[in-house]
Amino acid sequence: MIAHAHIVLAVALALVLLAFQRGDSQHRPIASLLAYLLIVGAGAVAVLRLFGLPQLADGPQLFLNAVWLLALLAQRGNVVELFRASGPRQSRLAILLRRETWI
Repeated sequence: MIAHAHIVLAVALALVLLAFQRGDSQHRPIASLLAYLLIVGAGAVAVLRLFGLPQLADGPQLFLNAVWLLALLAQRGNVVELFRASGPRQSRLAILLRRETWI
C-alpha cells in the first residue's frame, strides 16, 4: 500500500513540475536544471517502485529528500514559507498552515 502511495506521489510531483509554465518570467538555468533533476528523480522513484525494485529507488528518493532539506534550511525550518506565494495572492495551504486555532 505504501509503495502505491510512493508511486502516485512521485508521478504527481513529476507532472506538476512538467506542467509549470513560467509565462513572462525570466529563464533561470540553475532553476531549470533543478526542476529537470527533480522530474527525473520523481520519475525514477515511480518507475522503479512500479516495477518492484524499491531498493534501486533509494538513490532518487535520497535526492528528493535532500532537496526538501535544502528548501527547509533556506527557510530556516519555516514550513509555511515553503508554500507562500509571492505577490498579493496567498497559497491556500499557507493560509491553512498559518491558522492559530484548530479547535
